[in-house]
Amino acid sequence: MRRIRIILSIIALCLVQGVSAQFAIEDIFDTDKMFNHLDVGVTVSSTGLGAEVATPVGEYLRLRTGFTVMPRFKMTSNFPVEVNSGAISEDKRRRMQDVMKNFTGYEMQDNVDMNMHPTWSNFKFLVDIMPIPENNHWSLTVGFYAGGSRIGKAINDEDGTPTLAAVNAYNTFYLKACQGESMFKYEDSWGKIHTVDFPPNFSEKLIESRMMGMPLGYFSDGDRAMMVPEWNFTAKAEMKVRKVRPYVGLGYNTAISRDGMWKLSADAGVLFWGGHPHVYVNNVYKLNADSYFDMGEWKANAETWEWEDDTPQRIDITRDVSDVQGKVGDMVDIVKKFKVYPSFGITISRTIF
Repeated sequence: MRRIRIILSIIALCLVQGVSAQFAIEDIFDTDKMFNHLDVGVTVSSTGLGAEVATPVGEYLRLRTGFTVMPRFKMTSNFPVEVNSGAISEDKRRRMQDVMKNFTGYEMQDNVDMNMHPTWSNFKFLVDIMPIPENNHWSLTVGFYAGGSRIGKAINDEDGTPTLAAVNAYNTFYLKACQGESMFKYEDSWGKIHTVDFPPNFSEKLIESRMMGMPLGYFSDGDRAMMVPEWNFTAKAEMKVRKVRPYVGLGYNTAISRDGMWKLSADAGVLFWGGHPHVYVNNVYKLNADSYFDMGEWKANAETWEWEDDTPQRIDITRDVSDVQGKVGDMVDIVKKFKVYPSFGITISRTIF
């Protein structure tokens, strides 16, 4: 009975509130001032360049809708290129680079530059609330922006392609050394198979150095995250957020022509990501102290090598790993701090009817 009384009380309260609010709603939604003109404008904002249309809905509300597109520009970061055995001497690094250049013809650098581009476009739907009677300059705005979840991507600079090709070649030689295979194998025109062995001690040096790639940090269990180039010698990353981003802001609106046909609006607010953005990378392998080759886990066990199937992962380097090094680590630290996106914009519009 107590629950029934509570439910009936809530229903009664809602009915009373609905009746009492009827007159206020009628005042707000004055039919003479609903959709009686339309403003068309262009916008410059931190969400990009765009266009919008706006129309009043009574005395104190205005609807705005439109789109924004972020212009294309480039930012540069980089990944270091290392071997899984950890830090090695500068002299040994140079010798390895010279050997790989002699075998493959590719010059191997210490870092791979990454070019980052925004890929952000949004549809927006906003409601301006003008709470000050007979003063339409100031407004509170609520609404949302919606668009694709990917807002940025990164791919290696073309100058880094030879290095990535050399890394893949190195790892191919490394796997062969771990398996005890010859360096090259080919078939002549008579169908005879020929082999070319590794130079003296070279296979041992490969096994000692372990796999090569771009270290990303460490998983929660202490295992290392290592990214290797894709089959076409590329390294990629992409940044993603929720497809729908709620917006809350404050605006100021004023006429800039004597007849009031031209208007200027300024907005400041925040878009809510729903948590900080995700930064995803592919071709990442989980390596521990006993892990040897990137295409799986080679474990030293007396005189034998044991193969355990292990496929590469797609990981979020803002959540799945820690201690990300270099400029990429600096970028990840910044991304983690932005759970909302500041939005500042100016719109110039004209009333068309």
